[in-house]
Amino acid sequence: MEEQVHKYNLKTIIFSIFIWEGIFWMTFFGLYFYLIDQVEAFRFEHSQFLWWLLAIPAFIGGYFLLINWKNKVLGNLADQRLLHYLTQPVSSMKSFWKFFFFRNALAFLIIALANPQYGKGTTKAVSEGIEIMLALDISNSMRAIDLDPKRDRLKVAKMAIEQLLKNLHGDKVGVVVFAGDAYVYLPLTIDYGAAKIFLNSVRPELMSNQGTAIGLAIDKCMESFDFENGINKSIIVLSDGEDHEGNAIIAAQRAKEQNVIVSTVGMGRTEGTPIPDYLNGRIVGMKKDENGNTVTTRLNEQMLQEVATAGGGKYTAAQGTYVDLAGLLESIRGIEKTEMDSKLYTDYKDHFQWFLGLGLLCLIIESFFSARRSGIIHKLQKI
Repeated sequence: MEEQVHKYNLKTIIFSIFIWEGIFWMTFFGLYFYLIDQVEAFRFEHSQFLWWLLAIPAFIGGYFLLINWKNKVLGNLADQRLLHYLTQPVSSMKSFWKFFFFRNALAFLIIALANPQYGKGTTKAVSEGIEIMLALDISNSMRAIDLDPKRDRLKVAKMAIEQLLKNLHGDKVGVVVFAGDAYVYLPLTIDYGAAKIFLNSVRPELMSNQGTAIGLAIDKCMESFDFENGINKSIIVLSDGEDHEGNAIIAAQRAKEQNVIVSTVGMGRTEGTPIPDYLNGRIVGMKKDENGNTVTTRLNEQMLQEVATAGGGKYTAAQGTYVDLAGLLESIRGIEKTEMDSKLYTDYKDHFQWFLGLGLLCLIIESFFSARRSGIIHKLQKI
């Protein structure tokens, strides 16, 4: 009996922790999926912090190893009959409760960092604007590094779109990506934040069919519009202009006939430049043709200008990492804007303070616990 009070009962601690972990995780996931499903505007503002909860199992494993190590040290310290002269008696349950409050403090503080929120209501955000579809070329030629030594054409194009988004107000924006084929990557939305998130994940690997089908991209943009809503529309094509299909001008003319303005942004230089060859995200050389010759690409400025003219829009070219969108934006803003409304959650209420308070309370309670066995209880057990 004397031996047990000088060592931790690992079975008792493990059993207690596993019982609590089951309760905690079932409650957490049950509430999480209930709120996601039943509360229309529930969200975590910084949901990436929830991944930190995965550190808790590792923390528990470390605690088990620590307790086991302490028991081994005590066992090697002296003969069991001498332990009560050399060490203080310990309490397995007090050690568990100390760990319990510290572990829960950690969990609550992580949830507080994620900041659970719910919308206090919905509003109809009525705005005046137009619908803009961005056709982004993601063919292999957009990997050419001729505009900037550190950025390829696609990266510069993304920067141009981000700049465009910063200067738009109340306009709906969508994205079509294209190479040898084309598809809608982001439907029309006024959530520019979502557009930026989608934009960051765009890369040439999204398209298995290589080439540059500008005409098909324009047609996909046209399919994204609802021509019965009376809202004015525009298409912006960002490409190096190496159209391999040859129907881009015809597609732009068709768009203009339906009162959709088509503008273009030229990505690249008119001088030929090699196309990097990538393997696992790293440049391993330059692309070669079947004869072993280096494949080059150049900006087809004339074709992009003709597409913009056929579509009734403007053409602008990238200069290094800078794309002058002033004229392009002026032509877009020159379109008569139409009143349109969209349902948005505009007012979220923070609830991090509840979990922050619980976390701090658990830390305070944990500070009052000691793994040492109470002297009174120890004496009563010896009677």
